[in-house]
Amino acid sequence: MRIGIIGGMSFESTLHYYEQINRQVNERAGGLTSADLVLRSVNFEEYHQLMEVGDWEEIAHRLSFEALDLVLKNRCDYVAIATNTMHKVADEVLGPHEVVNNVVWPSTSTWIDVPLVHIGDCIADECKKVGAKRVLLLGTKFTMTEDFMKALLGTHDIEVMDTSNYPEEIDEINRIIFEELCHGIVTSESKEFMMNFVYQFPADSDLRPDAIVLGCTELNMILEPDDVDIPLIDSTQAHIDKLVELCLS
Repeated sequence: MRIGIIGGMSFESTLHYYEQINRQVNERAGGLTSADLVLRSVNFEEYHQLMEVGDWEEIAHRLSFEALDLVLKNRCDYVAIATNTMHKVADEVLGPHEVVNNVVWPSTSTWIDVPLVHIGDCIADECKKVGAKRVLLLGTKFTMTEDFMKALLGTHDIEVMDTSNYPEEIDEINRIIFEELCHGIVTSESKEFMMNFVYQFPADSDLRPDAIVLGCTELNMILEPDDVDIPLIDSTQAHIDKLVELCLS
């Protein structure tokens, strides 16, 4: 199967996707086998500016075009968006579209099947493996405060803890992601901050999550399984594992 990946958001995590998908495919298939994939790396600065002004309609339009391009021009069997936050518009990317003069338009009559491998479904699969029914979701401000990922996990009977009482901490996690991790920067101060936030939910508390979800594709740069004493679910690795399975199917 050929996988189409929309990446570059950020390029740091996309590098990890490309390397790990090929490495795992080769380990499982042997020889000189590598993944049959097409990588479309976009300019994240353009998307980040749209995010800052809340123009998600334009983001959905652009991602729809990229997804359709991977399917129609590159004959990809599956498409993945290599970032959590952009799954805010996953339903629009999956919806009906038509292409007129190289422009994507919403359509109620013309369906083009875009099989998107949703990162939220991959997270849910990992939650089920460790028996996690209640999770602490970490990610960008969009992921932590809006409902798109919470609702998706809810369809799998997984509850996301309410972190609305931590606005300053959410802002700082958002800053760490965009100002540091997206640039490949990991500082001891930021790691300590993340650890302190996670350990606000002690083992003897009713607020204790069953697992911590790294709901941002860069967060595995700063938090590792050995850093916590409960399951740590890495959305990036969960997504990669599913894409490897599809590559080999």
